[in-house]
This record gives sequence, C-alpha cells and structure tokens, in this order.
Amino acid sequence: MIRIKHLLPIILISLISSEISYAQYQTTRERTPTSNLDQMRSAAQQNSNNSFYAIGSPFINDSFEVVKLDKFGDMLFSARYNANLGQMQIKRKNDTIALSNSEDLTITFALDKKVYKTYSYTNKEGVSKQGFLVVLKETDSLAILKEEIVKFYKRKSAVTSYDKEKPAEYKRLKDVYYYKLDNKVSPLPQKRKDFLKLFPQHSSELKDYIKKNKISLKKDEDLITLFEYINTL
Repeated sequence: MIRIKHLLPIILISLISSEISYAQYQTTRERTPTSNLDQMRSAAQQNSNNSFYAIGSPFINDSFEVVKLDKFGDMLFSARYNANLGQMQIKRKNDTIALSNSEDLTITFALDKKVYKTYSYTNKEGVSKQGFLVVLKETDSLAILKEEIVKFYKRKSAVTSYDKEKPAEYKRLKDVYYYKLDNKVSPLPQKRKDFLKLFPQHSSELKDYIKKNKISLKKDEDLITLFEYINTL
C-alpha cells in the first residue's frame, strides 16, 4: 500500500509540470495573430441609431470581402470599409472590430486587388488627419491616393405644405485625390496649371502629355497613367 508521504513528491511534480505547460500555452497564445489583431483594434463605433431608416449605406460595399493584412502574411480575413466613419471593419467569428487608424496598416482586397493604407495627411480644409486612403499608384518617392467619403444627412421634415419631407440618407460624395511627395501627403490640385507647378522641371513635357492623351485629373485610370509617365521622367 502506497503511503501518502510517498505520493507527495509525485503530486508536487505534477503541479509544477502543469504550471509550466500553462505558462507555455499562455506565451504561445499571446503570439498568435488573433492576439496581435486585438492589439490593433479600436472601439468599433456604430453609425447613429437615427440612420436605421436611412437610405443608402455608410459602406463602400455592404458585404464583407476577403482581404489580407500586411502584418499577417498570407492569412485571410473578412473586411469592409465604412467611409462614413473612416473605419476598416474586420469580421471575426463572434464579433466585428474596427482597426485602429493610428497603426501603420496595408489592407489588400483579394478579389479586385484594391489596396487601402493608413496615412497622415492634410485635407483640402487644412485639417490634419490619420486614416485609410486607397492606393492608386505608389513608388518609394511618389504616390497617387484617394479618399472615399460617405456623408450622413439627417431627416428633414417638411416646413410648409409645399415642401416634401427628406428621409435620412447616406450619400457617396466625390472622391478626393491626394499625392505623396517626399513623405508628405497633400491634396492633389485639380486644375492643370496648379498641377504642373508640382513638377516645374518637367512642366513642359507634362503639359504636352496631358493634352495629347486627354488626361483628366479626376479619373483613377488617367491619374495612374499620368503618374506612371512621371516616374519615367
């Protein structure tokens, strides 16, 4: 018959082994992508309850789509961009989180290869911001970017019998274009003469190229073509 005093060393060894195993598990768990994703999250804001019956949508695409986050290699996530709140939302098994705009992030949508990156930039009103911009074209020294904006308009009641009530609405505004030069992100001039001032040493060539190819400074495809040409100068 085994006495209790003989069992004590065995029990102690088992307890110590369990403590070590648990500590190793916790360390491994803290290194998992899910844990890192939690560290990059911000409080997921919801659009106002007043918008419940609004027409339109705050999202660029309502459905979640497959994306890759640069910090997680080939791991796949489900995401959608809320252009009203400026949030990149990630859908998980039990919840939806919003990625923090303060992180340096690159999100690539798998289907159409659309890329969002976080930048510090100054908008056309002169306000400094930190948020997600769509990358149209980017090199080490130069980039063309755009900001997608959805604005929420509250419901407006009819003031007189001649007026019509306007329902609450999410309205997609025109995209705002930016350029990155020497690590500074600024609004892209929409007038040709102002745009040419950005590249005074090549203004003559650019003027001819824009005119010959009928380049618009308000179209994604034209801006990509133009910046590809600028990179050859």
